[in-house]
Parts: sequence; C-alpha cells; structure tokens
Amino acid sequence: MRRFFVLPGSVTGNHAILDQEESHHLVRVLRLQRGETVELFDGTGALYTAKIEQLGKQVEVSLESKQQPVKGKQGGVTLCQGELKGGKMDFLVEKCTELGVRRFVPFSAGRSQGRLDDKRLRQRQQRRMSIVKKACKQSGRLRFMRVAEEVNYGELLCLEFGSSQRKIILWEKAEDSTLAESIGKDRESSVCLMIGPEGGFSDDEAEQALASGWQQVRLGDQILRAETAAISAVAIVNHLLGRM
Repeated sequence: MRRFFVLPGSVTGNHAILDQEESHHLVRVLRLQRGETVELFDGTGALYTAKIEQLGKQVEVSLESKQQPVKGKQGGVTLCQGELKGGKMDFLVEKCTELGVRRFVPFSAGRSQGRLDDKRLRQRQQRRMSIVKKACKQSGRLRFMRVAEEVNYGELLCLEFGSSQRKIILWEKAEDSTLAESIGKDRESSVCLMIGPEGGFSDDEAEQALASGWQQVRLGDQILRAETAAISAVAIVNHLLGRM
C-alpha cells in the first residue's frame, strides 16, 4: 500500500488533506484514483489507513482507521556530525533516518568549511527535513528524526543531552577503547556519538570534549572517511543496543 505524509494539522476528525507536493506525487506520478486505499503518516508515530475521496492540487481523503503511536524502545542514538562538503551531509541525513537515529545535530568545528549565511542555513535546514520525510516514507519509519540547526563546536559542548546519555567522541588518536566497551551490556542506554568533519578534530578540540564529559573512542585501526565512520558507528551502536 502506498504511503504519504500528512501534516498533523491537516487531519480533522475522519478527514485529511494532503499538501501540494504529496498530492502531485499521488496524482501525477503514481496516478492513483478515487476510491483507492492509501496509508498516511504524520511524523509523530501515528499511521492512518485512508480512502482517496477527491483528486486535485490538494488531495482529500477519508480516514478509515488509525494506529495510535507506539511507544518506542528506551534508549536510542543521537549523532552530532561535523559539517561535510558537497552532498555528503544530505546522504548522512537520509541514512541516519533509515537507521533510526533519533536526533541529528550538525556542527561546525575548526576544520569545517566556512559557515553559511542565515538564509542559506534556513534553506539547508528545509532541504534536510524534506530528506527525512522521504527517507521515512521509503523505510517505513513513522517518527521523524529530529534535525537540529547547525551550532558551533563551543555551543555543541554546552548542549544538554540528558544525564543518562553516554557521550562518545570518535577520534583516531584515542586509546584502544571500543564502542562495545564504552556502552557495556545496558540495552536501555541512550548514546550520543560525535564525529568530526573531513579534517577530523584537532588535539585541542578532542581535549575540550574530554573535559566536557565525552569519552574518546577509536573505531578500529583504519582511519575512515567521516561519512563512513558515522554510518558504521550508528550501525554498531544499534546492534549493541539490540536494535538490529
């Protein structure tokens, strides 16, 4: 069954209206017809079964059933990622959504590229949320990954992630502590991973993180590209937490 995104505010009683982007996809791309049944999700965990009632620039549907949001497992992964060049961050946003990352925090560090102006930052944020929506549709995920606005490194170290969250920075010069040793056997853990930009972290930045309560860990003997390290680390943590 085809699945579409619906804004929570567009659901009224047993009636809902799709936005123009989703309506165009339903009508012009998939060429669905009145009377056909589709699924709708709103990014908060709710899933609806609906029947197409009216085609047009904004498709109208009648809701036939609703699956209440299911409370997810305890724990989960937050990824703090240094900004990357080109389309690598968009790629990471997509893959982290598919892998179930709960929160994605982009940041600029000393070896990051120049910071964008406010207008371009807003445009980039909107693009990333669009990627999250499409990745949720593709993967069947019902809750959006939260994508934060970009912060600088000093701001990142001051963010509150919760007292129970294990904060781990991946750094190639760290001692031989592994992710498995850092996380232990507690499958209810919440884990926050920090991964630097293409140039990695400076010695000073790594020391600042250590002083701010982050544990330093190496990800094997090879030095991985930032995007490879991020996907690998998230997958490993998910496995250690019994999520895959």
